[in-house]
Amino acid sequence: MSETFFITGATGFVGGRLAERLTEAGGRVRCLARPKSNRKRLEALGVEFVDADLNDREALRRGAEGADVVFHLAGLTKERRRGEFDAVNRVGSRNVAEVCAEVAKASGTAPTLVAVSSLAAAGSAPKGKKTEDALFDGRRLKRETDVPSPISAYGRSKLAGERELLRFADATPTTILRPPYVFGPGDAVSTPLYKIANEKGLFLVPGWLDRFYSFVEVDDLATLLIAAAERGERAEPSTLDPIPAEDGRCSGRGVYFATSPTPVRFSEFGAAIGKALGRKVKTQKIPPMGVLGTGVYGEIVKTVAKKSPPLDWNKAVEALFGAWICSGDKAARDFDVRFETPLAEQFAAATDWYRREGWI
Repeated sequence: MSETFFITGATGFVGGRLAERLTEAGGRVRCLARPKSNRKRLEALGVEFVDADLNDREALRRGAEGADVVFHLAGLTKERRRGEFDAVNRVGSRNVAEVCAEVAKASGTAPTLVAVSSLAAAGSAPKGKKTEDALFDGRRLKRETDVPSPISAYGRSKLAGERELLRFADATPTTILRPPYVFGPGDAVSTPLYKIANEKGLFLVPGWLDRFYSFVEVDDLATLLIAAAERGERAEPSTLDPIPAEDGRCSGRGVYFATSPTPVRFSEFGAAIGKALGRKVKTQKIPPMGVLGTGVYGEIVKTVAKKSPPLDWNKAVEALFGAWICSGDKAARDFDVRFETPLAEQFAAATDWYRREGWI
């Protein structure tokens, strides 16, 4: 691999793994990173740094110039104050896409833009018909052709980011990936779940229902990102527009759900962690009012302490009112990628990593 890649969000969980994969394959990698961010993992790879954030359009241009592929992974999953989701997830995406279009116009060669969105942008899985084969608690898997219907502020901001990307899809080839729950070695967000399971033998499930979830392991997601750059379908400005003759449907062109093949109940995540730890882990369901109350408390923490809590109102709403399952059939078909390792084995491998590294 002799291509040049520019990654936003490379200091994050997914971006760091993608940078490793690209450098291992011989690619030249540039990474957008704030000067005070933790760069130790990336420095060991010998990547080139572009010192800035998503607001610095000149820095984005330096990163995109001469790049064969721009991977836009930078995003915000929690906001400390109102407006941060919009500033990063929508405006940041617009800046990246617009700069790619400007570079294409100036050089005559457009970089391929592969962006990471979220299942939250698509919204909760709809109720299925009894005649459909694959139903999970009465819900069918979300598909790329479903018109997006996000239920949270985070999801709405990610969808707004997708729409900004699509504004420039005629100028620079664009593909959008929507991962569900991403897990694996190095996932700081999920660390509390592993710690509680290890220390107290409990696995926390929000609400009374043990819902099905779609998951994707971080290395599998990196594989899909690379495949999307190489042979993904490219989006059009009208990709998400409803098709008048087909109620609730859009073309979904250039959009992919990046997920493992089959959803599992959230408690199965905990059972796999317990098995890897060599102990019985009991599922502890958190009453809905407890989840919502914790979400309200999280909002108070954000307002008073200006800190991002583990659970805020946005995440509480997603946890209680969403059916977060999606189909990976389109990606499997177009990318010719199959993931054979069962999720239970991947959950166990992640648990072993946490224990080895002293995270739990």
